[in-house]
Amino acid sequence: MARLGTDKFVVEREKEVATRLSPGVFPAGRQSEWSAQNRTLTHSVHPLTNSVALGVAGKQPRELLKTDVRVYEQDQRVYVCGLGTMPDERLPFVNDTHAVFAAIQSIMDARGDHVGVDALLRMSALYREAMLRQVRVLQDARDSEFVRSENDVFQAMHAVWHLLEIVYVTTNAGLSASVVPYYMEWLNFNFPAPAAADGERILGSSPDANALAQNSDVWPYVQKLALRGHVTTVANMLERIAPAQALSAAASRWARELAQTARDMPLGSSDETSGSFNGRWRRWNSGLQSMATNMGSMLDKAEDAALSALLCVVDVMRGDADTISRVGETWQDVLGAVLLYSEPTAQTERLPALAQLVLEQFEADDFTLVDRTLAALVRHELPEFLVYCNQIDAWLSAHVSDLMEHIGILDSCRRVFKVEPREHYLVALGERYLTHEGLWRVAMDYFGLCRTRVSQSIMGEYIVRMPLESDRKAQQVLRVCERYKLTEASERVHRQLGRQKWQRGRLGAAIAHFVRVNDSSAVGQICDQLWAEYLASGLLTYGPIIDSVLASSGHDRVRFLTQYRDFHECYKAGEFARAGKLLLSILVGEIAPIHAVPDLLVDSIPLLEGDALVFGADDTLELMRCAESVVFVGGEEGGVERDELSIFSVACARNLARSYVMQ
Repeated sequence: MARLGTDKFVVEREKEVATRLSPGVFPAGRQSEWSAQNRTLTHSVHPLTNSVALGVAGKQPRELLKTDVRVYEQDQRVYVCGLGTMPDERLPFVNDTHAVFAAIQSIMDARGDHVGVDALLRMSALYREAMLRQVRVLQDARDSEFVRSENDVFQAMHAVWHLLEIVYVTTNAGLSASVVPYYMEWLNFNFPAPAAADGERILGSSPDANALAQNSDVWPYVQKLALRGHVTTVANMLERIAPAQALSAAASRWARELAQTARDMPLGSSDETSGSFNGRWRRWNSGLQSMATNMGSMLDKAEDAALSALLCVVDVMRGDADTISRVGETWQDVLGAVLLYSEPTAQTERLPALAQLVLEQFEADDFTLVDRTLAALVRHELPEFLVYCNQIDAWLSAHVSDLMEHIGILDSCRRVFKVEPREHYLVALGERYLTHEGLWRVAMDYFGLCRTRVSQSIMGEYIVRMPLESDRKAQQVLRVCERYKLTEASERVHRQLGRQKWQRGRLGAAIAHFVRVNDSSAVGQICDQLWAEYLASGLLTYGPIIDSVLASSGHDRVRFLTQYRDFHECYKAGEFARAGKLLLSILVGEIAPIHAVPDLLVDSIPLLEGDALVFGADDTLELMRCAESVVFVGGEEGGVERDELSIFSVACARNLARSYVMQ
């Protein structure tokens, strides 16, 4: 997943992995140099044992490099590490989102590789509902480090997914001309501020307007309300403060006027033209500009703390960049205020430029992983965004890459990554799920729905190594093979199941599996075993076994055992003519193994010597021909002694003579 040269995304990932390995892969602080020398980390996951092998690999074969690369001792090491298992607490989330994932792929199949916007919005909403449901479950769980960590992960995933939905699905689908209301909804939902508890505390400690005006926390709180676009709450707070005698007459008047202005803030609607809205917005903003000018003139003449605080609120609402930057604590806050008050009709295409101007005001080194992920998204730096998603959680990168594929924006990542992004992340998530024994079926769908040759190959290798603890599990595995057309894997599974059934004495089931893959050798061996058991005991007990596979098998050995069983039943019932035809059919059709022919010939003696003529002259000659084709070694063959064969020869001669006389 790297480009030639130093790729900062890959370096960061390798640094995170390599620093946990002991002994280290490269000297501390030299990962960029290491990566630039055609090196990257490769791995092989074995989920069935919850382990992974890590080692150093070249980004390109050494033969294709213009200059030779020196090989170090660390390059020869292979690290075998344990994998953490999927926690049980995630199972409901995994199953819920797997159902959504499978459904959207089905829609794509039905519509010919195209998913409509409505379906994508429904899918996205279902994913977000699952994330929020998991957050609520975690919040109700007993507090622990794991629960806190999981809660942070799911809140981060929801914030990232929600913004991705807004930027690339909702606003780009023609559902809204402006990204601003959606961005503000996203900001206030995922990063709520100011805290409602702060407002309750301020109002609770200020029983009247004077106490409220003198509360040192009230003005910063109102400014944050304005920054987040809570203009109705701003108006309510100002109306409660305005009657305070502690305020100057000017501050009181401007507080009332600003409260009314906040309530009059224009809001766009779907049935209003952009020209009409822009006209209303300019008039509203012009009123704020005049208000700021008048307040500034008053403050030049006399200091007034309340008036100065009101001016700060006005400056935020009129879109003053310096004031917004000063009041805003995060770049998300600042970008939201800039959009809301400076460019209320901005579309998604404006986000990268505006975001860059805002982000330059903050130290990137202070950003959290979520900050970096969201920043990459709003700047439309999709390869970087996808890598950061993977660092948050494997689920996020897998489903984000899938959504990006459906939207049609994954090509920008393909130009950067050395692997197919969607396939890479979906397979990685499938391998993660395989660490939990209850999620193997889910994992197979993530492999299979990649729809690539590589993922099919990976899936086939995993499926044939799947433990088959029960018949139910075995049938599920075979259904997966059938669904995803894993012909070779299906054959290997059938052979494995056939061997298991054979070892456990379930010979009918074993034959059925071997027949499915046309394994004549195995079917023949089992039938020989049944024949040997009959010879040893003299009892035809294999009937039910053969009947269970007769309909699905045309194998000669199975037909032989079936017809031989029918021969005995006819003989016992006194149907000698039919019994003779069955026996002759077995011998002439050559469906019996060669070692069984002597026993069959001996079985014909009672029919040859019986009162009724069962075998005609031609039939008798066929019996004699079969006897001549058998080569005997030793004193007996197949449980038949030479004396018995001598009797057979005499019986044939007598029957032949009798048949000539009677005919």
